[in-house]
Amino acid sequence: MHPSLLETLTARVLERAPAFQEFMLVGELYESSRKLTEEHGDVAEVVEAGESRARLPLEALIIRGGDERRVLAYAFPHPNEPVGSLTLEALSWILARDRDILRATRATWILVKVADVYGALLNEGWFKGPFTLEKYLLNYYRPPPYRQVEWTFPIEYKTLKWDKPTPETRALMKLIEEWRPTHLYSLHNAYFTGTFYYVSRKPPGRVMEMLAETPRSLGVPLHKGAPEAPYIKRLGDGVFTMYSIVDEYDWLEKHADRDPAGVLRVGDNGYGYARRLNPDVFAMICEVPYIYDDRLDNTTRIGIPLREIYRLAQERGRGNLEEMRSFTEKVDPYMSPDNPYYEGWKEFLDYLENYDKAGESWLEKDPGLDKPATVAQALHAYMVTVWERMAFYSRMYKALTYEEKRGRTALPGLKEEALARMRRNLELFENLVDYRVIPVGNLVKIQLAAVIATAVQGPT
Repeated sequence: MHPSLLETLTARVLERAPAFQEFMLVGELYESSRKLTEEHGDVAEVVEAGESRARLPLEALIIRGGDERRVLAYAFPHPNEPVGSLTLEALSWILARDRDILRATRATWILVKVADVYGALLNEGWFKGPFTLEKYLLNYYRPPPYRQVEWTFPIEYKTLKWDKPTPETRALMKLIEEWRPTHLYSLHNAYFTGTFYYVSRKPPGRVMEMLAETPRSLGVPLHKGAPEAPYIKRLGDGVFTMYSIVDEYDWLEKHADRDPAGVLRVGDNGYGYARRLNPDVFAMICEVPYIYDDRLDNTTRIGIPLREIYRLAQERGRGNLEEMRSFTEKVDPYMSPDNPYYEGWKEFLDYLENYDKAGESWLEKDPGLDKPATVAQALHAYMVTVWERMAFYSRMYKALTYEEKRGRTALPGLKEEALARMRRNLELFENLVDYRVIPVGNLVKIQLAAVIATAVQGPT
């Protein structure tokens, strides 16, 4: 597609995007899909791809605009990440109503608004009304790794063998197997970063420019801090190579002191599975935050080696781990095996400990860490450790509240202690970070632009 036509098409999509003020509940998303198919049944249908842990169907909305491309996009890859559901909500109505846009994409769209139905339902307490960090934390749920839809696709690689997909993952597998997508989009939310992307192949120059321009115009510039993991390669500001569990395994094999399979205990992601069926699939993850601090866009060098910044963050993370283990030992006797807020937490602590040991090896060996750190890198590295404690104590508070509602009484004061520790860390975060809450509608537009630009232009 000619660059000017690409820009015109993307602009038309963004003009039609609703100015969302809050998130939609699972029932509202499903009802909207029903309404869309009633009004636009000539191009749209809802199909049940499988079941969910919530015993509700996992639904896909199919919108047919051509056979050249088959675009599978899913939201709620993690249940505390709902922005993508609004992105697909907006996209579905734009495609169905504006047939010129639909035809221009030359694609059949397979849209899964809720990939983790069970987890999304447990997060609904913070979806309505203005976003605040405290409301988010007090209603936050995220499953253990072995129950995450995004990370339980089957795989056999060296010593790693995973064959326990969640029901929702099986449903996504079914869609991937049926449609063999040419494009795959997993729509995520970060917590305290700029906008960033993972791509399986670098898009053409003008598309790369648009991936940067749209977020900046909407107040969320590209992420200038470190990538989420050391094995992720940078293609440009805020643009990184797509990865799968294979990349993490290979990194652990190099740096950990034990079998990587024993550390990971999870499966592959959607991209890893899709490329086995279609090696040419273009995949992209688009991460947008709820809050933003302008210092995350500050690339001023601070005169301290990046290695030292990461070493300080690692030491702080090690202290977090000891503190979390200590509190876990206190609450463990009062937890039921099926407590959704607690399940798998001790296993996750083991993972963090093993990852910390591998990180020590990487810190000593990577020559790229000798360069001076930037303001953005230093702020991000430190605040990750504060956020980690906030999220931990919010989970412990929720886990203890869950047991209390079922009639199980914990040691007096434990729930109150968890809440107090969460709030102390939240106060620290708010004292150190000059953040603003990003309007939900802006986050949706960033993801819409990224999906349309890469889907219709195509990667190199």
